Amino acid sequence: MSTGIIASWADAQDDLSAPPPEITTNPDGTKTVVSYGINNQGKKVKIIQRIKEIKVKEKVHPLIAQRRNWIKYGKERNMPPGPDTRTTQLGEKVELNLATSWKEMEKQEEEEKAQEKANLVSSHRIKCRICGGDHYTAKCPFKDTMGETAKGETVETDNTANDQPGKYVPRHLRKDADGNLPKENTRDDSTTLKVSQLNSIVNEDMLRNVLFARYGPLQRATIVRNRDTGESRGFAYVSFATEELAQRALEDLDGKGYHSLILHLEWSKKRK
Repeated sequence: MSTGIIASWADAQDDLSAPPPEITTNPDGTKTVVSYGINNQGKKVKIIQRIKEIKVKEKVHPLIAQRRNWIKYGKERNMPPGPDTRTTQLGEKVELNLATSWKEMEKQEEEEKAQEKANLVSSHRIKCRICGGDHYTAKCPFKDTMGETAKGETVETDNTANDQPGKYVPRHLRKDADGNLPKENTRDDSTTLKVSQLNSIVNEDMLRNVLFARYGPLQRATIVRNRDTGESRGFAYVSFATEELAQRALEDLDGKGYHSLILHLEWSKKRK
């Protein structure tokens, strides 16, 4: 209880001319401390505090116990260990309780946030071309029932996706000029060669502009790659403008070396 107002203990002024605090011991064991100070308005006020001393025993490091027995100096010379109410103003006791496993809880929260972020990024980057799910097309559980037709079977397929701009449509589902789906044997592979034993560093541009540059512009040059990693599987399909150019390339390059490997060229379909 106080007759004056002090914003905080730091506002109390250590004035040598001020009278020392008056300490009175009450019958219930508490002490009443009367002191004087200056408030925020610069007025001298009287401060009355009621203090109850509680002795708490605790185990501390031996060096801390030794430090408490050091001899005091200045105004505290020859005073017993511990704070003196005449020179020390006691504030409110603030307790901070932390859980013993707070580090583990904080680490678990960080892992959960990182997992949520990874799932969000994965769902945006990966999209199946068959069912639209957040997985690779090669691992689609519906790849045997959607988009693939067994030989000798007729399956009705909804091709409304052809009318949607920007959406990928597989080659075997693309309609021709008359609105008909391509049949299994409609593609002409009579001018296509299969090139095996390619070095993994070889790309489509090297096939067009270096290896087969002398045989005229290619109609198609496709390196077969791993769907998951994007790395070359070591073979490609190359289509020429005419069958004669394909025959020349087969005779000239089959068994020849290219980037430390021996090329093997053959027709993509068995010729009758």
